[in-house]
Amino acid sequence: MDADRRQLLLRQAALAALTLGVPSRTTAQPTAASSATAPPASATAKGAALPRSGPVSIVGTTFAKLFEPASSSRGAAEGKPQGLAVDLLDAILIPAGYQPRYALYPWLRAQSMIERGPAQILIGPYRTPERERQMRFSRQAFYEDSLVFYARRREEGLWWGDFHALRSLRIGSVQGWVYGERFEQARAALDVTPVRDLHTALRMLQARRLDLIAANQRNSEPVIQELGLSDQVALCAPPFAQLRGHFAFGTDAAGAGWQALIDAGMQRLRQSGELQQMAARRGVNLPD
Repeated sequence: MDADRRQLLLRQAALAALTLGVPSRTTAQPTAASSATAPPASATAKGAALPRSGPVSIVGTTFAKLFEPASSSRGAAEGKPQGLAVDLLDAILIPAGYQPRYALYPWLRAQSMIERGPAQILIGPYRTPERERQMRFSRQAFYEDSLVFYARRREEGLWWGDFHALRSLRIGSVQGWVYGERFEQARAALDVTPVRDLHTALRMLQARRLDLIAANQRNSEPVIQELGLSDQVALCAPPFAQLRGHFAFGTDAAGAGWQALIDAGMQRLRQSGELQQMAARRGVNLPD
């Protein structure tokens, strides 16, 4: 298939997703779980009308391999961020006639921009019941993370899988991050210190102000290398959670439209094998 015909087919499929919009109550019945977190029916009853073209505001924070500032080797000329999320959204939005506009923000601010506007797409949040009340999520996750503890070198034995054994330890967690059900259930009995970002948490661990930090392995390894702490910080085993990341959208009718468009594009890329190829090139673990 030549490139022009492929572009035409991609655009037709994307526009079809816009036309279909969100199923109405007469064509599909929501499950009990989805109805508890979905916006009111009146918010989606008018369909998911989107502009046929134009810029799309896409926000997130620095996520290793997923959404990162331009490096000297790729994307530096225009300052465009890079990573698997950019690869995927470009492949879906550009053939549909849209111009992605990417911007990096602190994580809490990026989340507020999708909850209250003006952004249309948020990159990478884990799906939780609390967040489902604030935003819509793509049906399919596009990466999976191992949630782990880090300790100082030769102290990695502080964690062996038992949260009860951590009660006397000082644990750092990054503000705005989600750590999964096991960690949250144990949090009340632990000495957990919220920290602004991963860089700060690692410096506090190095300075012995923390005994462990809770993080995801994908984000942590590049920061540990950047700070020159590879000989001082060790990964603890086993992981305490496996969490999957999604694209997220607003809870209004426009958010439903972007969700439908991205879901259709993701499904198309998975069926063609392109999604798997993109994830492999970026070294990202793609969920089944």
